[in-house]
Amino acid sequence: MLRYSGIGIVLIALLWGGGELAAAAIYGGYAEPAVAVAVQSAASDGGPADIVLFVGRFHPLLVHLPIGFLLLAFLFELFGRSERYRDLGGAVSFSLLAGGLSAIGAAGTGYFLSMDGGYGEEALSIHMWLGIAVTLFSFAAFVLRRWYYKNRNLKNVYTALLVAMVLCLMGAGHYGGSLTHGSGYLVQYMPEPLRTVTGLPPRQERGIPKIENLDSARVFKDVIHPILDTRCVSCHNPEKKKGELLLTTYEKLMEGGESGPPLKAGSADSSDLVHRLLLPEAADDHMPPEGKRQLTSDQVDLISWWIDEGAPMDLAISEMQVPEGISEALKKLTGEGRSYLAKTEVAKADTAIINNLQRRGIKISPIARETNFLQVKYPPDEDSVDLQALTPISEQVTWLDLAESKVRDKDLAPLADFTNLTRLNLERTAITDSAMTIVSTLEHLEYLNAYQTEVSDEGIQQLQKSTSLTSLYIWQTNVTAEGVDKLQEKLTELYIDTGWERDAAGAADSTLTKGQRSR
Repeated sequence: MLRYSGIGIVLIALLWGGGELAAAAIYGGYAEPAVAVAVQSAASDGGPADIVLFVGRFHPLLVHLPIGFLLLAFLFELFGRSERYRDLGGAVSFSLLAGGLSAIGAAGTGYFLSMDGGYGEEALSIHMWLGIAVTLFSFAAFVLRRWYYKNRNLKNVYTALLVAMVLCLMGAGHYGGSLTHGSGYLVQYMPEPLRTVTGLPPRQERGIPKIENLDSARVFKDVIHPILDTRCVSCHNPEKKKGELLLTTYEKLMEGGESGPPLKAGSADSSDLVHRLLLPEAADDHMPPEGKRQLTSDQVDLISWWIDEGAPMDLAISEMQVPEGISEALKKLTGEGRSYLAKTEVAKADTAIINNLQRRGIKISPIARETNFLQVKYPPDEDSVDLQALTPISEQVTWLDLAESKVRDKDLAPLADFTNLTRLNLERTAITDSAMTIVSTLEHLEYLNAYQTEVSDEGIQQLQKSTSLTSLYIWQTNVTAEGVDKLQEKLTELYIDTGWERDAAGAADSTLTKGQRSR
């Protein structure tokens, strides 16, 4: 039993000793004194030491170990009580011990992570105590299972401990998810009938709503707040208040956080909010953090414009000075200015047809959640490309990837039926200028990749009538600089990537170009 006393000491340190006592218990007798000093120095400099935060960042990695071990222990015990699976009972003690030990690691790193701040105190406290309860229950259950399992009364206590352990485990997981993703994360996509049965209110769609009338729209309510709500509030809400900053309301935004107000009305350049938005994504202070959904350039421009105009709360857009670039960004928030797909709806494709195509090796999936539009990737190892087989779902196919396939010019004839096609990838195929005759008829095509094909100047000139085309990739083709210039004269906003650029004298070299919009 002495071997488990050390575990108890560390656990008590985590429970009641705070950062310094926990650090001493963990590091004091087993590490260089400098490590313990570095950890304990957190209190003296007004914040946690780097080593504390470094260890704390391992919490998301370790927290899944006790979940797996302890749920396995519960299932082993449940099924092991039947004659058929009796052998599973021998693994219960090991699973409980492994789960308890890993729970200590998860609790310790979780405590250190909490020192970074930015979490709602109530939810954090509940999550912490449920995690501690899981740890205690798992060790108590281990002791009873290992030495007192044959005692009928204690076996009943053991069973109750297992059930309590699993319930606390589920509760800790729920509150952990709430701290990370927000309180409504678990039920965000719950179907309406189930929401009604459980007494939850109807689901509120999150996103940037379409503005019906720009003149009457309120700049903060209808433009700025929806941007913050969809990109920033997940980290700046009452449950997860990073930097003590709340972005749920205008008042909380202006109140600021531990670094003071995030913006200076009238000067976007002097506003910390804009500064963080413009930092490289990999930078520590960049907002939103790397891996989160980032703001678009239009959204950053809109926020900067709003701040430069004094960051008003109640003004209508019509009451403000709107530069031309901002006007274009605002139009995109209306039905008129939205992309073709954003304002187009199609019926759901037949599942049976999709399943049949997928069995042939054709990859088919939605382009995004809650949309019926599909992306299709044709297998490159097929001897031929039969686009006719896709025509039953041609209305839903909006992204078509034929890269490295055996497609030939004549195989593209069925594309005439793909009325909603916006992206077409033909790179590294045997297509020629004849293919461009068909491609040019695609009314809503926005992206075309003809990299490493036999397309020439003659072919790309047929794209002059493709007014919706915004991006064209023609690396390693037979296209010349003169051909690019001729097309660019007709489609001045078209982004053309040729794989080469011209020097000051107009000669082409081998470095990257972006057509007339090169950078």
